[in-house]
Amino acid sequence: MPEGVENTVTEMLTPLLNIEGYELVAVETSGTKRNQTLRLLIHKPGGLSLSDCQNVNKAVLPILEVHQIMSKYKHLEIASPGIDRPLTTEADFLRNKGRTVKVETYTSNKKNKDVIGKVIDINDGILIIKQASGKTVQIEFSQNLKGHIELNWESIDS
Repeated sequence: MPEGVENTVTEMLTPLLNIEGYELVAVETSGTKRNQTLRLLIHKPGGLSLSDCQNVNKAVLPILEVHQIMSKYKHLEIASPGIDRPLTTEADFLRNKGRTVKVETYTSNKKNKDVIGKVIDINDGILIIKQASGKTVQIEFSQNLKGHIELNWESIDS
C-alpha cells in the first residue's frame, strides 16, 4: 500500500462510518499494479449484511473519488474482517468479551507464550482472561500481543 494511504483513508472515513454505526477495522490493498483493489474491512455490532456493505460503498465511494484516492485503484471492496481475523487492539478484545480467545504474548526473553481463556475485561491497558482451570491471567497491552477467537467446533450442533 502506498505510504500513508491507510492512515489517510482511516482518518477520512472513520467519523462517517462511526456515525452510521460501523467500525473501520482495517484498510488493505491487493492486486497487481494495473488491477489494484482498495479493501475496507468494517464491523457492525450484531453482524454485517450484504446491504450494509452496499450502503457503506455508496457512502464512501464519492468521498474517496473527490480526494482522488480511487484514481490509484480499479476496485473498491467493502467486507467483514471475518471471525478468524487477528485481535490486536483493546477494541478487538472488548468486542469479544465473553468469548474464548487464544492470545500469543512475548515474555522478557522473547519466547512466545500462548494463553487460552475467556475475555473477562480490559482495565487500564490490561487484558483479563479467565482460563478453563479457573485461573485469571492479566496481560498488558504493552506486550506485543496478538489473539484470535478460539472456535470450539465440538460445541457447534450439526
